[in-house]
Amino acid sequence: MRRLSLMGVLVLGACTDAKFAPETLVKDLRVLSIQAEPPEVGPGEVSRLSVLKSDAAPGVPTSVIWVGCEPDPQDLGQSACNDAEILLRPTQITDYPPGLQLLGFGLSAGYRSTTGVFDVLPSADPVRQAGSVGQVLSLVIGEDVDPLATGDKLRGYFERIEQKVTPVVVALTRVLVSEKPPAERNRNPGIVSLAIEGARHPVNGRVGVLPGQRVSLAVTVPDDVRQTYTVKLSTGDVTRTEKVVGAWYSSHGRFSAERFDTETGETVSFIAPGSTELPEDPVPERRQGTLWLVVRDDRGGQSFERYPFFVCDPSLPNPVVQSITPPASADGQVVVTGENLSAVLDVVVGDAALGRGSFNQTSQTYVGDVPSLPSGSYPVTVRGRNCGVQTTTLRYVAP
Repeated sequence: MRRLSLMGVLVLGACTDAKFAPETLVKDLRVLSIQAEPPEVGPGEVSRLSVLKSDAAPGVPTSVIWVGCEPDPQDLGQSACNDAEILLRPTQITDYPPGLQLLGFGLSAGYRSTTGVFDVLPSADPVRQAGSVGQVLSLVIGEDVDPLATGDKLRGYFERIEQKVTPVVVALTRVLVSEKPPAERNRNPGIVSLAIEGARHPVNGRVGVLPGQRVSLAVTVPDDVRQTYTVKLSTGDVTRTEKVVGAWYSSHGRFSAERFDTETGETVSFIAPGSTELPEDPVPERRQGTLWLVVRDDRGGQSFERYPFFVCDPSLPNPVVQSITPPASADGQVVVTGENLSAVLDVVVGDAALGRGSFNQTSQTYVGDVPSLPSGSYPVTVRGRNCGVQTTTLRYVAP
């Protein structure tokens, strides 16, 4: 059996033209983060897995297949997820080696060890408290996958991967299983808010930047994010405090740093596409792109967010909002009327933008999902595609 000594990402059948591009620039099929929530569980408890990925190209379908392995508390090296042959010949997954299970399809899945995972160990064995790793493979493939696929149909997907007909990114992550009390287990670091040029970015909002503009990004994480924990060594117990770092990625544009320390309040500058100093990074055809933020601790905890961005056109008119109407039904949308609404970037209610906001050409209105807000009355602000911000006298009343 050939075993993997490090967790990482294997790409089969996927190419990139970004040979000299920074590591933060994402132009092809790629996994940026996998979060297990929570990252540490007790035997038989469920951890919810979710993936942060980029797609191979606009309009090209991608699907996610999740595979998990039972922890190996005796450290015998027998986990099927440790076998490099599984990565090179994924058709072996459909043979279901001992301890391996298909977890599901889609952007998320659940991982659960057996309740008796530690039954092979004496009751006082320190591994029960230190924990044993359950490994998870996330296979992001460049085609649509039937979520009900089994047998030959499922094997067909893996055969096309082996033959390099279908591109795939295989990402490995882990869930720690232990018998620690819940209060002592690792938690994901979390992301509280993003500030752009010192101003808090609205929840669900798009990031508006001018061509080539340099803007500062500051990330706020929870106050208690850096957990203190104990490591048992042969020389005695050692108390440590987690380090939590952040990383930015983008579909276009550049960053002043690839990593930042969340403890120091360090800011990172984003240089928007269209800078005259970087002719190899022009404004995207539709002026749209994505920023991805990943925050990691040094025990495997991760959190992530996506922030769509728009490269503003200063020649566009200022949108004018005249009314904002709550949804007529539970599954309806907020309706905004006014002038030049095709030039709206976001309509912000309080500190949250309307979700999935868009201009309706037929009705000449701007519509979006109700933001999650406590009951109350909130001011309405309009952010334009020219990067202008218009305050209004309107109020939105959340029931």
